[in-house]
Amino acid sequence: MEGILRVEGEYLVFEFHKKDAVVEAYQSELKTAKIPLSELDMLEFKKGWFSGKMILHGKTAKSFGDLPGKDMNERVLKIKRKNRETAASISSNLNLRISEQKLSELDNEE
Repeated sequence: MEGILRVEGEYLVFEFHKKDAVVEAYQSELKTAKIPLSELDMLEFKKGWFSGKMILHGKTAKSFGDLPGKDMNERVLKIKRKNRETAASISSNLNLRISEQKLSELDNEE
């Protein structure tokens, strides 16, 4: 899979398509998936030598809807070297928003 990730309000928006690994030709139409931030438990960014990866942790098995992936409540996105700083920033900012959301939920329970 190949695609882009952006933040729109309270959603992570993925635009992606399937790409043939050998010929590197696109094999599917462009698809879009929106994941509410409220469905995310946390994001991790891991910086590597030549690329990085962002690991999205969902709250439930349904968190990611139709977004392709192997694990029920986790998606791993490979990040190109040129996009590592942007991905790290997105991860940090969204973790802050998720933490604030969790604190707000705890305050409302009391």
